[in-house]
Order: sequence, then structure tokens, then C-alpha cells
Amino acid sequence: MSRSHAIMSSSVKRRAHLESELFVSRSAINGRGVFSRVFIPAGAPVVECRGLIQHRDEVGIDVRAMQVGPDTYLVEDPESPSVDDFLNHSCCPNLGFVDGSLMLYALRDIEAAVELLFDYSTTMDERGWVMRCRCRAENCRGRVRSYREHPKDEQKRLRRIALAYLR
Repeated sequence: MSRSHAIMSSSVKRRAHLESELFVSRSAINGRGVFSRVFIPAGAPVVECRGLIQHRDEVGIDVRAMQVGPDTYLVEDPESPSVDDFLNHSCCPNLGFVDGSLMLYALRDIEAAVELLFDYSTTMDERGWVMRCRCRAENCRGRVRSYREHPKDEQKRLRRIALAYLR
């Protein structure tokens, strides 16, 4: 029996308004991505990540998941998919976990129809975790690595947009 449970939103009204303006479409980075129909000002809350909480040992290979604690992952809920399941990575993200919660905020002004992106290194902290980066940003690191495996100066830069457990 799984110990999974759903993450319930603490900001339903705020999320519902903006999430209705977000959509999933073809991405130049990887498969599908998330875009907005409207301009998003810097500092605005954009999307709250949600899904099922699972211990690292329960996470399947073929699910979208992000680490949210030392041994804890947030995985897509097949019964109730969320737009955040389709957010892609960028080494130059326009979204970040500014307050350390699961809410992603705009790091700068974002024009309508621009892909919404966050840095996967701001959630992952598994020793040896690495994936090829496809973001093509000017400052692309080439590989997305675990937070712990970045040099101290890069960790310091990422800390301000990372989940609370990494701060």
C-alpha cells in the first residue's frame, strides 16, 4: 500500500486565476512546455507545484517527479494532472521558488507566449543525479546537476530561488 498523499493548495484563489491563463504546448526545449496567454509581471505568483508526495523508494522510473525534501518527492497525480507537470528546465529560468514554498514566482517580467521555466537544480539534491541540459540559454551549464554538486558560488546563486529544504 502506497504512503502517497495529495498536496492540497494553500492558495486556491490566487492559483486558479493565473493557472487559467497557462497552457501546455510544444516546446523548443523538450517535448511539451508551459506557456502563458498573458503578460506576467516580475514577482507575481505563477503556479503552485502539486501532486502526490512519495518517499524516494516509491517513485517510479516513468513518472514526472521533483524532489521536495531529503527523502521526499512530489510526483504527478495521474488522476488529476497539473500544468506544473510540464514545466521544463532552464539554466536561465524565468520562475523560481522565491519564498522556498512550492509556489513558483516570476523572476522577471514574462511576455505572453514565452515558455515558463525553472532550474531543476533548485529542487534536486540526490548524490550523482544528472541530466543533459537542452535549454540553450546563453549561460547553459550543459548538464543539470544535483544542488549539492554545484560549486559553492553556484549554490549561493541558486539558494535564493530554491526550495526551503535546500536553503
